[in-house]
Amino acid sequence: MEPHSREWYAKMARELGTYSHPWTRHIDGPDPELIYDALLSNLLAGGMWVLEAGCADGRDAARFSSHAAAWTGYDQEEEFIKLARQKVPQAAFAVWDGKSELSLMLRGPYDLVVSRRGPTSVIDHLPEVAAPEARFLYVGPALDVPGVPEKLSTIGWQVLGEWRTRVRAWLPTEDDDRARSEFLGEAHDPERWEREAEERGRAYWEERYTVLAAAQ
Repeated sequence: MEPHSREWYAKMARELGTYSHPWTRHIDGPDPELIYDALLSNLLAGGMWVLEAGCADGRDAARFSSHAAAWTGYDQEEEFIKLARQKVPQAAFAVWDGKSELSLMLRGPYDLVVSRRGPTSVIDHLPEVAAPEARFLYVGPALDVPGVPEKLSTIGWQVLGEWRTRVRAWLPTEDDDRARSEFLGEAHDPERWEREAEERGRAYWEERYTVLAAAQ
């Protein structure tokens, strides 16, 4: 099954009941997504109407929706949306692929649009869903996520801040190394494990790109 395909996500939702990385890791510093968490918490202090792109099973909605005036999430995978509705009944959720016609319940307007490692296609729809002076907050799984600043510039949004974070992490066992490789769609390399593994396991870099932008 191809990683990150519709079938792959559906299988994850059925078997794990959540969207998560299927490997154990130990990191040598703060989690690189804490910047995103801090920015989101600060923005929510104003009681915003929030749209979350790629909400999966509603993990962030469960954490943060009580601080928002209203929280709406969407995901292309129906199995995840079913889980999100069960876990966070106070929020609203919809099945949407980010490409077809926007449903009425997603039209907003929203004060804040967020995406944690979710689809960047939501940027194309910001003019439709965002309120005047709205904010967009995104964190991606690499130091550079192709197209994000360019897409924001194309729709006339201003980048207020960019953060690129790199923290060394360790995969304690070869099974964890294999699980991460498969998650990334890569073939597991047992020779690399033998060559690079130390007492703590094999080191790699956890990288994140975080951007905060505003409507102009």
